[in-house]
Amino acid sequence: MDMNFKQQALEGWQKYFPTTEKPIGVFYSDELCGAEYPAKPADNPRGYTCIFAQLAKIHQGKALAFDRENIGCFGAFQTIFGGEYHEEATVKLLCEIERFKINREQTNLMHDINPKAQPTGHYIIFKPLELLTESDCPEIFVVFAKPDVISALHTLSSFDDTRVDNVIVPFGSGCEGMLSFPMEEARKENPRVVLGGMDTAMRACIKDNLQLFSMPSIRFQRMVANMDASFLNTYIWQGLRKRVEKQ
Repeated sequence: MDMNFKQQALEGWQKYFPTTEKPIGVFYSDELCGAEYPAKPADNPRGYTCIFAQLAKIHQGKALAFDRENIGCFGAFQTIFGGEYHEEATVKLLCEIERFKINREQTNLMHDINPKAQPTGHYIIFKPLELLTESDCPEIFVVFAKPDVISALHTLSSFDDTRVDNVIVPFGSGCEGMLSFPMEEARKENPRVVLGGMDTAMRACIKDNLQLFSMPSIRFQRMVANMDASFLNTYIWQGLRKRVEKQ
């Protein structure tokens, strides 16, 4: 990662979003890259542990690494590392337990349509912006933020893009919204950003006033470059910022 850009991003974030958690760089690597490797969660009655629960230390500023051995959810495993589609388990979960899909056909069609993992390393690394080093290469940046900040990021991402669907809200699991869709976008010439945190099942694993905003690295770089020239320097954001900081 370019250290000059990192400094620019940190300064811009502190200037406009000082009470919001720093963006988290996400990337694959064959090395731990200084990240902590959490133990696999113990078995529980639900049969899985949501990866958003496993990411709790991220909100304390820690870097975390996961591989095929320590992910606690078969859905997150498939989202991040691919592999066999567990049709029966997925259909039972989505149709009978969570009731997010009406039938097997809809569940299987969603699996066919949604992005497939393309891991390029043994681990997937989640690393807060301030901990990223020159040798790290984030594919996407993920932000956990309050609605007012999400609104600002949504607007900033469209500052230099006229597409009405520049920010997409695709249907899928929480980890697909955070990772699969934005990583698929990151492979495109002009990627879109993804509003996440819409999976009702994962909402209990994050604070109730947060949503996710996942940005391909190239889009995040453009957003940082545009900060000072944008609405963030006007009365519009200055008023909302005060409300964010009081919450």
